Amino acid sequence: MNLGTTADVTLPRLTSPVSVRAWFFTGVLAAALLTALASAVTVTGSLAPDDASATPKAYHALLILLGSAMLIRGRIPRPRVELLLYFGVTLSATLLAYLAYEPRVAGVKLLIALYAALIGASIGRVAGGRLVLRAARVASVVFLIAVTVKNAQHVPAFISYLARPLGHPNVPSLAGGGLNIEATWLALASFFLIGTALFVPFVLTAAATSALYATRAGVVITALAVCAALAHAWGSRNRVTGEAVEVRAPWRTLRRIATLVMVCGVLGAMAMAIRTVRQYGEATYVAQRFATIGEDPGSLGRMTLWRGGLRVFAENPLGVGAGNAVPMLRRVLGVDLPEDNLHNVYLQHAVETGLPGLIALLVFAAVTALRVVRTRFRDQLLLFIAAYLVAGVVQFTGVDAIFWLVYGLQQGATGGPRNA
Repeated sequence: MNLGTTADVTLPRLTSPVSVRAWFFTGVLAAALLTALASAVTVTGSLAPDDASATPKAYHALLILLGSAMLIRGRIPRPRVELLLYFGVTLSATLLAYLAYEPRVAGVKLLIALYAALIGASIGRVAGGRLVLRAARVASVVFLIAVTVKNAQHVPAFISYLARPLGHPNVPSLAGGGLNIEATWLALASFFLIGTALFVPFVLTAAATSALYATRAGVVITALAVCAALAHAWGSRNRVTGEAVEVRAPWRTLRRIATLVMVCGVLGAMAMAIRTVRQYGEATYVAQRFATIGEDPGSLGRMTLWRGGLRVFAENPLGVGAGNAVPMLRRVLGVDLPEDNLHNVYLQHAVETGLPGLIALLVFAAVTALRVVRTRFRDQLLLFIAAYLVAGVVQFTGVDAIFWLVYGLQQGATGGPRNA
C-alpha cells in the first residue's frame, strides 16, 4: 500500500520555532485535540451526562471550524487505501442494516469519524509532523492537569469510595463514558510524550490515576506505553541517518535534572496519596481487581457482553448496524444491560457491521502494525494509533473522534497516503 515511497510534492510547513503563526496554529490544534480527549465537555463548558449522544460537544464545534478552514483552503489529501476500505465497508454495512433495524446516532458518529480523519490529514499536511506532535503533547499535558484539578475538587468522594470500594468512584468524568474511559485516554495520551523528559512523570501520574479509579485497562495501557517507549528508544538508537544531531551537554544535563525532579515529585505525591488511602480504606483494591479477573462484576459483565455479542453475530453475520449491538443483546438475552458498547472494538464491528466490517478493521490494524515496524517505533502518533487498536480488545467502539483525528494528522504529517 505504498508504505515506503516518498511524496513528489513538498508543501510549505508551519514549523518555524519563532513563527507566531505556528504557535497560534499549535494552540488551535491543541485545543481541538484536548476537547476530543475531554469529549464529555459540551459547547457550553458543562459536562454531558453519560456522553449524551445528541448533545453538541466542544470538539464538534472545533472540528467544524478547522474543517471549514481546510475546505476554504481547498486541499484535502487523498485518503489512504485502508481508510477508504474501512469506511466504505462499515458505512455500507450500516446503511444496509438500517433497512431492517432501527437507525441510531452511532451512524452519525461514523460520519464524524470519517470527517475527522479527512480534516486531520489536511491539517497534518499543512502543519507538518513537528507542529502536530507539539500540539498533541500540549493537549495531553493540559488534559492531565485538568483531570488532576478535577479530582482534587472531589477528595471527599474518593475518601467515601475508598472506605467501601466497589466498582469505580462516583466522580464526574471529563471524557465521555465515565472514569474508566477517562483513565484509558489519559494513559493513551502518554504515548505522545514518548522521547521527552515529561514521559516518565506523565506515565506515572496516569498509572496512579488509573489505580485511584480502580481501572485495570488504564494500568495495562501505561505498562504498554513503557514498552513502546523502550521500543522507541531502540528504534532511535538504530536509526541510520546522514545528519549528525548535536545536543549540547549543558542542555542534556538540565533535562536530566528536570526529569529527575519531576519524577521525584510524582513519586512523593504518590507516596502521600498511598499513605492517605491507608488511613481511609483499602490500598490494594486495584490489585484485588487484577487478581479476581473473570470473577468480579466488571469481568462478568464483559463476559456477558462478549458471549451475547457472539450469539448476535452468529444470528446476523452481515451486521445489525452501528449502535444496535447492545439493544440487540438486550433482546436476545432478555437482560437490561447498563452498557452502551461491547467493550471490544473487534466484536463491536463484527456485531454491527458483520463479517465484512470485521475484516476491514483487521486489515486496518494489520497495515498499522506494518507501519509501526517499518518506522522502527519512532512515530509517536503512529504508536498512539497502534495502542488504541491493542487496547480495543477490552475497550472502545471504533468511532472515537480523537482516534481518527490523530490518524488523519499522522497521514498528513508524513506526506500523504504514499508515505508511512
